[in-house]
Amino acid sequence: MGPLQEALAVVGVVIIAAVLGFNGWQSWQLRRRRARVERDDRVERGEPGGGETFAVTAPQDRVEPGLDDEAQASGADAPPEPTAEAARPRATAPRIDPLIDAIACFVFEQPVPGEALQQRLPRTARAGTKPLLFEGRNAHSGVWESLQPGERYAELQAAVQMASRSGALNAIEYSEFVTKCHALGEALGVAPDLPDMAEVLEQARELDGFAAGNDAQLSINLQAQGVAWGLDFLRQQAQGCGFTTHLAAGRMALVESYAEDAEGQGEPRRYAVVQLQFDAHAELADDPAMPVARATLLLDVPQVAPGLRPFARMREAARQLAQALGARQVDDNGAPLSPAALDQIELQLQQLYASLEARGLGAGTPAAQRLFA
Repeated sequence: MGPLQEALAVVGVVIIAAVLGFNGWQSWQLRRRRARVERDDRVERGEPGGGETFAVTAPQDRVEPGLDDEAQASGADAPPEPTAEAARPRATAPRIDPLIDAIACFVFEQPVPGEALQQRLPRTARAGTKPLLFEGRNAHSGVWESLQPGERYAELQAAVQMASRSGALNAIEYSEFVTKCHALGEALGVAPDLPDMAEVLEQARELDGFAAGNDAQLSINLQAQGVAWGLDFLRQQAQGCGFTTHLAAGRMALVESYAEDAEGQGEPRRYAVVQLQFDAHAELADDPAMPVARATLLLDVPQVAPGLRPFARMREAARQLAQALGARQVDDNGAPLSPAALDQIELQLQQLYASLEARGLGAGTPAAQRLFA
């Protein structure tokens, strides 16, 4: 490593240390302010003082003007305060999931209107490459949900995803999340309850390692024998095999709805069970006779519920389409794919499904779809 590279490395370390130090100092200052106000309040009420407590509510004089005004304008009586048992431990929200998210919490003294919270959220819901999610615990139903105008919330969660196919959450991304949480806390008059950075980054690295070892995208290639197919002919045959949904240029999908539970109850979800990919430039050329010599059937394993039998569906679609097109089924290197080879892949696929399920990240679940995106 040359002198310039060493200097740049030292500068990078100093910047990261400064960011972490500032965030820690900011969090410490918020906690000190809140503890001081709480002690003063206890003295005024004649109650015994205590040590510093970590922020869950904010003193009244720190609430930004407008929150209480909006609550009073609703004309609704405030619901009773939730008990500690009801608030902790927090139930898994429909979107935020502690299996893949680091979660910060804001607890309000009085329920806050959803529109007031929406107005104070960060402009960009990302920290580096990682998405941020925000949900509130409905003061009436007690259910965690996406923030809705007209509803009031006793608690707010902010979450940053700890890993994705782009890699694990890093220190700079987590520091950006912390900074946005502190800014949101200042706007709401509530100090955030944040998870420890070292623990979050360790969880992120472990989750990323698990995801890397349990990710799979399976493909079957169809290779023209002799004369290439016309683009229009390829699309017609694909539609006949169930690929009726166009995702983008050169991409079609076999889409199906599926109810998650065994009784088939609840809201069914739609899955792109198998995708068909071919030359996007041919489709963009808008020439129905444009020759295409190769097409690929793709199964993104963690994205599709195993109850849809996606690999079996892909094998059958490949067989039908190969017969209709007069094509050979080959692997990525152009070698023929035999039924015995596909049978072996299916056995390995069952092991992968079991590993994902054991982690609580079954293929096709919302958390798995976010992790493997």
